[in-house]
Amino acid sequence: MTNKVKWKGNFQCTYKFENPNKEGWWIKNFMKYIRSCEAYGKIATKRSFMKLIGKSHLGSGYMNTFFAAVRDARIVESKHEWNGSFTECTYTRGPNWNHYLNGNLERV
Repeated sequence: MTNKVKWKGNFQCTYKFENPNKEGWWIKNFMKYIRSCEAYGKIATKRSFMKLIGKSHLGSGYMNTFFAAVRDARIVESKHEWNGSFTECTYTRGPNWNHYLNGNLERV
């Protein structure tokens, strides 16, 4: 019997998020970014994350499968909010944040 929290992702997506000790660059840095935003009372957005890592010039669709997978795994929660100029996708810790860090997530 396993105590893993199961999650289901899009069949085309290959992200698993099962072993934080072998975490990839994207998840490691995205979680670090969210922690930093929390510490400084800032809103975590995809746009500002992409700007921070120097990828903002690649367009709004870049790495969409990653952002969808991390949301599907419920490591983060996302909301679309109007910022006064356009709709912005914002992120906060999701219910599986700590399950991932403890190695308790399993993709089915």
